[in-house]
Amino acid sequence: MRSEGPVTRRVCLALFGALALAVTAAASAGALEFSGEGRGTPRPPYPSPGAIASARAFLEGRAGATALAVVDSSGHLSGLNLREHFQTASVIKVMFLTAYLQKLSAHHRSLTAADNALLYPMIHESNNDDASAVLGAVGEGAVLRVAREAGMRDYVPGVGWWAFSQTSAADQARFFYALPRLIPGRFYGYARGLMAGIEPEQSWGFPPVARPRWQIFFKTGALPSVGLFNETARLERPGVTFTVSVLTNGDPSMAYGEETIQGVASRLLAHTP
Repeated sequence: MRSEGPVTRRVCLALFGALALAVTAAASAGALEFSGEGRGTPRPPYPSPGAIASARAFLEGRAGATALAVVDSSGHLSGLNLREHFQTASVIKVMFLTAYLQKLSAHHRSLTAADNALLYPMIHESNNDDASAVLGAVGEGAVLRVAREAGMRDYVPGVGWWAFSQTSAADQARFFYALPRLIPGRFYGYARGLMAGIEPEQSWGFPPVARPRWQIFFKTGALPSVGLFNETARLERPGVTFTVSVLTNGDPSMAYGEETIQGVASRLLAHTP
């Protein structure tokens, strides 16, 4: 047995070397798989910094007050007037939807026809009476909790009417980026269906530019008496997700406000990843 020691050691060393190579190869393969790229090269963030700069420059030339926030596909936040305060108008209804679905989950309730009769028109046609009913059902405290969970820093409840609540573009982009975490999993598909299926009259701004290349989940809001037109959206393609919020005030007309948001969309989505 002693005479076989060197041979045995050589065999063991060879086996150890082969095992080490196998472990290294597996680790490399895992790294490539994690990166999502066949060559291990991560995708550049989308929208690109150049596209965001183009959208910023466009907004700076528009009438009234404007703000833009983008959380790109790498999770980086950038934009214009990120924390300037604007009234939410109807974009807040997605916060109401989230609070309502969280309440159902906390009480171990399923979604009923009565629930849908409130939530569907609130999102699909932006019905204000149903939004008021939903807020009454959940309470302002539940909406504030959603804001905290989303990392919103500028949300302030409205005085006199929920549409006068204060928000920022950064708040809204962060919120939409966090939706998969905020909405209970068993209701997430339902919420996505509502936000993807909004009626054509309410589908201005990003949807005409994004479809059909992107899945888009969004909410618009308007207070025409003060020239306020807002939109926040979550856009998805295989391997790419980003969120965007455009807030405006003092627009000379609704058509102008819609053109402003559509102009931002055209610049951000000029190149498909």
